Amino acid sequence: MKSDEWPIIDNHPFQYDEDAWPPPTCVIDQLNGSYSIYNEGELSPSDKAKCEGLEIAAVWGAEHIIDRIMGNDKWHKNSGI
Repeated sequence: MKSDEWPIIDNHPFQYDEDAWPPPTCVIDQLNGSYSIYNEGELSPSDKAKCEGLEIAAVWGAEHIIDRIMGNDKWHKNSGI
């Protein structure tokens, strides 16, 4: 994450490039309700069963990121999957 608001205080490179990717996340289309899985920069069609247990992909504002770092999950909506 890069921002003029957040100074870089340290950098720990990953040993292997594939370790830099976050775990797969579920994307739910807000218009038609279809499911996709976002993994390693790719979006693949999916279904509710395959998304079960995955975090829902989201865009987080600064206040949400701080809450997540501090362990507060109040911003994580329960989507029923």
